[in-house]
Amino acid sequence: MNWVEILGYVASGAVFVTFWMKTLIPLRVVAIIGNVLYFGYGINADLFNIVLLHGSLLPLNCLRLYQAHHLKRRIHDMAHSQFDVKSLLPLMTKHKTPQNSFLFKRGDEAHDIFYLAEGKAHIVELDIDVEPGHLVGEIAMFSPNKQRTQTVKCVDNCTFLRITEDKALQLFSENPEFGLYLMKMIVDRLLTNATNQTALHAA
Repeated sequence: MNWVEILGYVASGAVFVTFWMKTLIPLRVVAIIGNVLYFGYGINADLFNIVLLHGSLLPLNCLRLYQAHHLKRRIHDMAHSQFDVKSLLPLMTKHKTPQNSFLFKRGDEAHDIFYLAEGKAHIVELDIDVEPGHLVGEIAMFSPNKQRTQTVKCVDNCTFLRITEDKALQLFSENPEFGLYLMKMIVDRLLTNATNQTALHAA
Protein backbone atom coordinates (compact mmCIF):
# COMPACT_ATOMS: atom_id res chain seq x y z
CA MET A 1 0.00 0.00 0.00
CA ASN A 2 1.54 3.29 -1.08
CA TRP A 3 1.05 6.73 0.49
CA VAL A 4 -1.61 7.75 -2.04
CA GLU A 5 -3.84 4.84 -1.01
CA ILE A 6 -3.23 5.67 2.65
CA LEU A 7 -4.25 9.25 1.92
CA GLY A 8 -7.49 7.96 0.36
CA TYR A 9 -8.29 5.85 3.43
CA VAL A 10 -7.57 8.77 5.76
CA ALA A 11 -9.85 11.01 3.68
CA SER A 12 -12.59 8.36 3.80
CA GLY A 13 -12.15 8.18 7.58
CA ALA A 14 -12.61 11.96 7.88
CA VAL A 15 -15.84 11.79 5.89
CA PHE A 16 -17.04 8.86 8.02
CA VAL A 17 -16.41 10.84 11.21
CA THR A 18 -18.69 13.67 10.00
CA PHE A 19 -21.68 11.31 10.12
CA TRP A 20 -21.08 10.78 13.85
CA MET A 21 -20.85 14.46 14.74
CA LYS A 22 -23.84 16.34 16.18
CA THR A 23 -22.55 19.92 16.50
CA LEU A 24 -22.40 22.05 13.38
CA ILE A 25 -19.09 23.91 13.64
CA PRO A 26 -16.87 20.88 14.43
CA LEU A 27 -18.69 18.95 11.69
CA ARG A 28 -17.82 21.64 9.13
CA VAL A 29 -14.19 21.69 10.27
CA VAL A 30 -13.84 17.93 9.84
CA ALA A 31 -15.69 18.11 6.50
CA ILE A 32 -13.18 20.72 5.29
CA ILE A 33 -10.29 18.48 6.37
CA GLY A 34 -11.91 15.62 4.45
CA ASN A 35 -12.31 17.81 1.36
CA VAL A 36 -8.63 18.80 1.46
CA LEU A 37 -7.50 15.19 1.91
CA TYR A 38 -9.76 13.91 -0.87
CA PHE A 39 -8.65 16.75 -3.15
CA GLY A 40 -5.00 15.75 -2.62
CA TYR A 41 -5.87 12.11 -3.09
CA GLY A 42 -7.74 12.78 -6.33
CA ILE A 43 -4.87 14.78 -7.82
CA ASN A 44 -2.25 12.18 -6.97
CA ALA A 45 -4.45 9.26 -8.08
CA ASP A 46 -5.60 11.01 -11.28
CA LEU A 47 -9.23 10.78 -10.18
CA PHE A 48 -10.50 14.04 -11.58
CA ASN A 49 -14.12 13.34 -10.63
CA ILE A 50 -12.94 13.30 -6.99
CA VAL A 51 -10.97 16.49 -7.59
CA LEU A 52 -14.04 18.17 -9.10
CA LEU A 53 -16.39 17.01 -6.33
CA HIS A 54 -14.24 17.98 -3.35
CA GLY A 55 -12.88 21.05 -5.09
CA SER A 56 -16.49 22.22 -5.23
CA LEU A 57 -17.41 21.10 -1.71
CA LEU A 58 -14.40 22.79 -0.10
CA PRO A 59 -15.48 26.43 -0.67
CA LEU A 60 -19.08 25.48 0.16
CA ASN A 61 -18.07 24.01 3.52
CA CYS A 62 -15.85 27.02 4.19
CA LEU A 63 -18.83 29.30 3.50
CA ARG A 64 -21.09 27.26 5.82
CA LEU A 65 -18.41 27.34 8.53
CA TYR A 66 -18.20 31.13 8.23
CA GLN A 67 -22.01 31.41 8.41
CA ALA A 68 -22.14 29.16 11.48
CA HIS A 69 -19.50 31.30 13.25
CA HIS A 70 -21.35 34.47 12.22
CA LEU A 71 -24.66 33.12 13.56
CA LYS A 72 -22.98 32.12 16.84
CA ARG A 73 -21.54 35.62 17.26
CA ARG A 74 -24.87 37.21 16.36
CA ILE A 75 -26.76 35.16 18.94
CA HIS A 76 -24.12 36.00 21.57
CA ASP A 77 -24.38 39.72 20.75
CA MET A 78 -28.20 39.58 20.86
CA ALA A 79 -28.12 37.88 24.25
CA HIS A 80 -26.02 40.74 25.66
CA SER A 81 -27.69 43.68 23.95
CA GLN A 82 -30.93 45.60 24.29
CA PHE A 83 -33.64 45.34 21.65
CA ASP A 84 -35.09 48.71 20.61
CA VAL A 85 -38.80 48.16 21.05
CA LYS A 86 -39.45 51.39 19.15
CA SER A 87 -38.68 49.54 15.93
CA LEU A 88 -42.01 47.74 16.45
CA LEU A 89 -44.09 50.90 16.66
CA PRO A 90 -44.87 51.17 12.92
CA LEU A 91 -46.43 47.70 13.14
CA MET A 92 -48.74 48.69 16.00
CA THR A 93 -52.16 50.34 16.13
CA LYS A 94 -53.18 53.07 18.58
CA HIS A 95 -55.44 52.22 21.53
CA LYS A 96 -56.59 54.89 24.02
CA THR A 97 -57.78 54.05 27.55
CA PRO A 98 -59.30 56.75 29.83
CA GLN A 99 -58.04 57.50 33.35
CA ASN A 100 -59.17 54.99 36.02
CA SER A 101 -60.23 52.50 33.33
CA PHE A 102 -58.84 49.01 32.96
CA LEU A 103 -56.78 48.05 29.95
CA PHE A 104 -57.51 44.44 30.83
CA LYS A 105 -58.27 42.39 33.93
CA ARG A 106 -56.83 39.18 35.24
CA GLY A 107 -58.55 36.22 33.56
CA ASP A 108 -59.48 38.13 30.38
CA GLU A 109 -58.64 36.50 27.05
CA ALA A 110 -55.28 37.64 25.69
CA HIS A 111 -54.92 38.44 22.00
CA ASP A 112 -52.61 41.47 21.99
CA ILE A 113 -49.41 42.91 23.44
CA PHE A 114 -49.51 46.60 24.41
CA TYR A 115 -46.82 49.28 24.42
CA LEU A 116 -47.46 52.23 26.73
CA ALA A 117 -46.78 55.37 24.70
CA GLU A 118 -48.34 58.05 26.94
CA GLY A 119 -49.62 58.22 30.51
CA LYS A 120 -49.04 55.93 33.48
CA ALA A 121 -50.57 52.53 34.18
CA HIS A 122 -50.63 50.38 37.29
CA ILE A 123 -50.33 46.59 37.54
CA VAL A 124 -52.72 45.88 40.38
CA GLU A 125 -51.53 42.46 41.57
CA LEU A 126 -47.89 43.55 41.62
CA ASP A 127 -48.63 47.06 42.93
CA ILE A 128 -46.17 48.59 40.49
CA ASP A 129 -46.50 51.48 38.04
CA VAL A 130 -45.69 51.19 34.36
CA GLU A 131 -44.15 54.21 32.66
CA PRO A 132 -44.15 55.01 28.93
CA GLY A 133 -41.75 52.89 26.89
CA HIS A 134 -42.69 49.50 28.34
CA LEU A 135 -44.66 46.53 27.05
CA VAL A 136 -47.53 44.99 29.01
CA GLY A 137 -49.49 41.83 28.37
CA GLU A 138 -46.62 39.82 26.93
CA ILE A 139 -46.75 36.93 29.43
CA ALA A 140 -50.36 35.97 28.69
CA MET A 141 -49.59 35.64 24.97
CA PHE A 142 -47.45 32.60 25.75
CA SER A 143 -49.52 31.08 28.54
CA PRO A 144 -51.31 27.77 27.79
CA ASN A 145 -54.82 29.14 28.39
CA LYS A 146 -54.18 32.56 26.76
CA GLN A 147 -55.62 34.43 29.75
CA ARG A 148 -54.35 37.61 31.37
CA THR A 149 -52.28 36.94 34.47
CA GLN A 150 -52.46 40.52 35.81
CA THR A 151 -54.82 43.49 35.91
CA VAL A 152 -53.66 46.76 34.32
CA LYS A 153 -55.41 49.97 35.34
CA CYS A 154 -54.71 53.39 33.85
CA VAL A 155 -53.66 56.00 36.41
CA ASP A 156 -53.79 58.72 33.72
CA ASN A 157 -55.37 58.98 30.31
CA CYS A 158 -53.21 56.43 28.52
CA THR A 159 -52.27 55.87 24.92
CA PHE A 160 -51.19 52.35 24.09
CA LEU A 161 -49.90 50.87 20.87
CA ARG A 162 -51.19 47.39 20.22
CA ILE A 163 -49.66 44.49 18.29
CA THR A 164 -51.79 41.42 17.55
CA GLU A 165 -50.92 37.88 18.54
CA ASP A 166 -50.41 36.79 14.92
CA LYS A 167 -48.04 39.67 14.20
CA ALA A 168 -46.15 39.10 17.45
CA LEU A 169 -45.69 35.41 16.70
CA GLN A 170 -44.55 36.23 13.17
CA LEU A 171 -41.97 38.66 14.53
CA PHE A 172 -40.94 36.10 17.13
CA SER A 173 -40.12 33.60 14.36
CA GLU A 174 -38.52 36.10 11.96
CA ASN A 175 -36.68 38.40 14.35
CA PRO A 176 -34.44 36.68 16.94
CA GLU A 177 -33.77 40.03 18.66
CA PHE A 178 -37.50 40.47 19.33
CA GLY A 179 -37.74 36.88 20.60
CA LEU A 180 -34.86 37.38 23.04
CA TYR A 181 -36.30 40.74 24.12
CA LEU A 182 -39.64 39.12 24.95
CA MET A 183 -37.92 36.30 26.83
CA LYS A 184 -35.95 38.79 28.92
CA MET A 185 -39.09 40.82 29.68
CA ILE A 186 -41.06 37.73 30.66
CA VAL A 187 -38.29 36.47 32.95
CA ASP A 188 -37.91 39.92 34.51
CA ARG A 189 -41.68 40.16 35.08
CA LEU A 190 -41.80 36.67 36.63
CA LEU A 191 -38.90 37.51 38.93
CA THR A 192 -40.70 40.70 39.96
CA ASN A 193 -43.84 38.67 40.64
CA ALA A 194 -41.90 36.23 42.81
CA THR A 195 -40.16 39.03 44.71
CA ASN A 196 -43.43 40.86 45.41
CA GLN A 197 -45.18 37.67 46.50
CA THR A 198 -42.32 36.90 48.90
CA ALA A 199 -42.48 40.44 50.34
CA LEU A 200 -46.25 40.17 50.69
CA HIS A 201 -46.07 36.90 52.61
CA ALA A 202 -43.25 38.27 54.81
CA ALA A 203 -45.41 41.26 55.72
